[in-house]
Amino acid sequence: MTKRKKKSRDMLEGILQVTQKGFGFVLMPDDEPDIFVGRRQLRDAIHGDKVRVKLKNQKRTGNPRGVITGIVERNTRRFTGTTYARGRDMFLSISPVTPERGIKLKRHPKKRLKENVIITAEVLDWGTSVTPIFAKPVQIIGDSANPVNDFNLILSKYGFRDTFPKKVMAAVQTFSEGSISREIPNRRDIRDWTTFTIDPESARDFDDAVSIQKTKTGFSLGVHIADVSFFVTPGSALDREALNRATSVYFTEGVVHMLPEELSADLCSLRPEIDRLAMTALMDIDSAGKVESYDVFPSVIRSDKRFTYEDVQDILDGKTKGRFDQKVQLLNKLAGILFKNRSDKGSIDFDIPEPVFSMGKGGIPHEIRPSERKQSHRIVEECMLIANQTVAELITEKSKKSKLGVYRIHDKPNKDDVSKFLDLISRLGISVPAKGKDISSADFRAILLEVEDSPYKSLIVTVALRTMSKAMYSMKNRGHFGLAFDRYTHFTSPIRRYPDLAAHRLIRKLHLNDTSYSQYDRKAVQAAVDQSNDAEILALQAEREYIKLKQLRWLDQQDRSSFDGVISGVVQFGLFVELKESMAEGLVHVDTMDDSFVYDEDSYSLKGKKSGTEYRLGDPVKVKVVEVLIDKQRANFVLDDDA
Repeated sequence: MTKRKKKSRDMLEGILQVTQKGFGFVLMPDDEPDIFVGRRQLRDAIHGDKVRVKLKNQKRTGNPRGVITGIVERNTRRFTGTTYARGRDMFLSISPVTPERGIKLKRHPKKRLKENVIITAEVLDWGTSVTPIFAKPVQIIGDSANPVNDFNLILSKYGFRDTFPKKVMAAVQTFSEGSISREIPNRRDIRDWTTFTIDPESARDFDDAVSIQKTKTGFSLGVHIADVSFFVTPGSALDREALNRATSVYFTEGVVHMLPEELSADLCSLRPEIDRLAMTALMDIDSAGKVESYDVFPSVIRSDKRFTYEDVQDILDGKTKGRFDQKVQLLNKLAGILFKNRSDKGSIDFDIPEPVFSMGKGGIPHEIRPSERKQSHRIVEECMLIANQTVAELITEKSKKSKLGVYRIHDKPNKDDVSKFLDLISRLGISVPAKGKDISSADFRAILLEVEDSPYKSLIVTVALRTMSKAMYSMKNRGHFGLAFDRYTHFTSPIRRYPDLAAHRLIRKLHLNDTSYSQYDRKAVQAAVDQSNDAEILALQAEREYIKLKQLRWLDQQDRSSFDGVISGVVQFGLFVELKESMAEGLVHVDTMDDSFVYDEDSYSLKGKKSGTEYRLGDPVKVKVVEVLIDKQRANFVLDDDA
């Protein structure tokens, strides 16, 4: 028996996250504890770099401590930020953390940069641990105080392009309505089926349409998805660009599309009363919600109607009447059965609202409100979920020999995180699963149902979310913990997500035996998975930063009146508070509070030494805005005890 070789103490690698106070943590893979790195042990590494770290010998408890010994990979060679002066030199401030040694900008021989200008700069020299990074300005975006520049700032910072290369646009021009007409004879023609789309009012591209019929045993549900694979073939210029982007990124002021709009909003889009190519998942579902049989095939459809969520909700509420009412009510009945089935199996439904902006002039929101989730949304969700499950079933069945697959997986949460979560709710008097037992998604759901009317609901939901692992794409099926599905994929949004396009290609290769996909192999699918995971994280970061920026712009316009909020984070130095209506977040620093407070990490709380007053995650509070720092992406609040 060979002994397992111990990992060298100076061979650990991870991603560095630097805090505003200058120290950092190296985030480790495989559920290993993060490594604390003091500000003097950062070497020349900056936030986001992949680094090599050596552990220190230590006797104290808590996070292991380490010293960075080298840079494995720089996070970026470009920075987008705001200029500021230091003596005669100009420097660049970036978010979330500017390196303590600074980013010094190369002078232009003729044009001198001004302060408070948003620019993009390219690194010329990384400097040392005590000397600045040296960078050359390559793009001037505009005045940092002007909200109109926010959108372009985010695009530049994250490397997004809202235009497409000439080669890609030339490829798009080869397609037309004639391309669709010529393809129709090769497909199952279901243009006579009653079919419609249900989307947000603002939607311009329509990925999916649905049709439904009552049968003797239950329902016949058709989920028709835009057949992007007809237009975007493996290895083409269109495909290379789509893979590079891997996802569409949505902002209130614009969209960075995965595909050019000529495809996404026209030729691929399932617009009403126009012939469109689709990939159809047709499912016979019994009255108990079980899929008895299914078929997946290329089709041509002709959508009868474009519904908004509001339109469908009005039908459900009896506010309007029309010729599709019976179909909508039948869909609603099926959605109720499907939702109950997955709920009974433990599928978790957090229903977390997102901020919706109503933009005023000059890039500043005049209103921010939480999104609403209506029954009309749930109808679409349930149809898409059952279609994604069904296609995952098909891919699993057909790929037994080739092992080709693209799945949306969600692993079980980390055991230590689960243990902390269970300890917390146990202290709150809420029943928990037996110790030592693997927690299931059904256990999570039971806990959330138990606290539905509890004053601790906000706290429990917040901590439950933080306990969960992140969903991702994989070639190997590991199931979806949150949805309580044995297998799951993304099939329903190929206009805006590359993994869905990959799933369509696997249907063609494995199920339809399309010989033109014989070269579509593991390498191609793995590239789709890897790039999609990276692109999804980047898009999420960009969308969050944009939302925060617009929330800060809105906050900066408000008077200093009191706001209702909820404690969204508790740290040693204070409370993060999220305002109820706008969902904007700010910090109440302990220095502004009337007592000395002790931080309890296990109970997510601060407790006053003299008063005994306790502030916990999820508690409601009233606050006033005292300062909005746009360049640092931070708002400072104080508790409004007089409210």
